[in-house]
Parts: sequence; C-alpha cells; structure tokens
Amino acid sequence: MTKNNWTLVRESTNEPVAIGETITSFCGLETALLGGSPPHKPGSTGKVWVENAEYFPGVFNLKWVEATTNQQ
Repeated sequence: MTKNNWTLVRESTNEPVAIGETITSFCGLETALLGGSPPHKPGSTGKVWVENAEYFPGVFNLKWVEATTNQQ
C-alpha cells in the first residue's frame, strides 16, 4: 500500500503490504488490512486500519517507509 510517497512494508523483509492482505499481530490476531495513514510529522509511526479498529503499524510488525528521490 502506497500513500503520499510512503509505502507500508513488513518490518522483517521490507516487502510491501497490499490492502486486503491478511496481517497478523504480535499476539496472533489475524485480520485483513483495510487501509492506513502514513506518518504526518517526525517521530510519528502512522496508523493501519483493520475491521473496526486503528492500530500503530508495529502491532502487526509493519512500518511506513518514505520513498526517496535518489532511488537507483
């Protein structure tokens, strides 16, 4: 999922995560990713949205990474 020049990825592999993909929390909750919002200021982690809830991405071992303009 990419939004505003940020991409949501798995912390362990840096592989992008897609909307609708099943994600698993650190306590074993499996749910579908419905969306999210990238960080809006330095030090923020952004959010991810699942059914009826909003979480920090770290709960699901995810993170937002900002695209760089220097990619080769």
